[in-house]
Amino acid sequence: MADQAQNLRNLVGKKQEIRVVSIASGKGGVGKSSISINLAVALSRRGVRVLIIDADFGLANVDVMLGVTSRYDISYFLRGEKTLNDIIQLGHEGVRFISGGSGVNDLLNMGEEQLANLISGIVHLEAPIDFIIIDTGAGINENIMQMVLASSETIIVTTPEPTSILDAYALVKTIVKRRAAHPLSVLINKCESKTEAKRVQDGFIEVVGRHLGKNVNPLGLIMYNQEVPQSIKRQIPITVSNPGGSTAREIDTIARAILDLPMEHIPSTLLSRLFSRILVKA
Repeated sequence: MADQAQNLRNLVGKKQEIRVVSIASGKGGVGKSSISINLAVALSRRGVRVLIIDADFGLANVDVMLGVTSRYDISYFLRGEKTLNDIIQLGHEGVRFISGGSGVNDLLNMGEEQLANLISGIVHLEAPIDFIIIDTGAGINENIMQMVLASSETIIVTTPEPTSILDAYALVKTIVKRRAAHPLSVLINKCESKTEAKRVQDGFIEVVGRHLGKNVNPLGLIMYNQEVPQSIKRQIPITVSNPGGSTAREIDTIARAILDLPMEHIPSTLLSRLFSRILVKA
């Protein structure tokens, strides 16, 4: 089982046009799935062909948040009834996604062979994809860790709340213990105060560096916006329902940072060059 993440990194390394980013959190309720979806929308609007893999197996909600009724989910692939290409669905702004399945208990405890098949299938997708976002489950278990370590980089989502910060630290500690070289970024969500959130972010990065010897990239801050939970209820991403709003602008800034683009101008001709920065091998 421990070799599967390395196998995926080796396979992805042969497909230099694909970038694989996992989005993880130490606990639930921090807005991880909402960020995954809205970030995908922001990237898609910049000409990036995005696929979200809802890896919160058995408890998936990406399709619900997108307002799409999934005919097939990941369980069809694991049973050998469908290929991954068969179960890819289309969401807002051209974003494609694969549902992780909801209420499917067998998905909560996938075996080694099933996970290996999933990992192999991801990198052999026929659909033209530039960017894969893996929306992992919250917490720390072996399935989550395999998906995180199989990606080329991970975004840790947390809120300024002490319990959320502690759980995020525990997740980072586990990742660093398993693969010290794995690139990590931190994103602070649901911020009431930019000053407080910046202090929390800086403190988190400093503690991780001092105690774990790991550099974590500060990806950005997203302020609390009461329109976000309303958009989730309406099953329309905030970047779609209010593309000119403050939250959409914050997410677009994060998308530009991920693509390493200048803030003021993003020429589409740079996209092919940007996707060459795919994989940091152990």
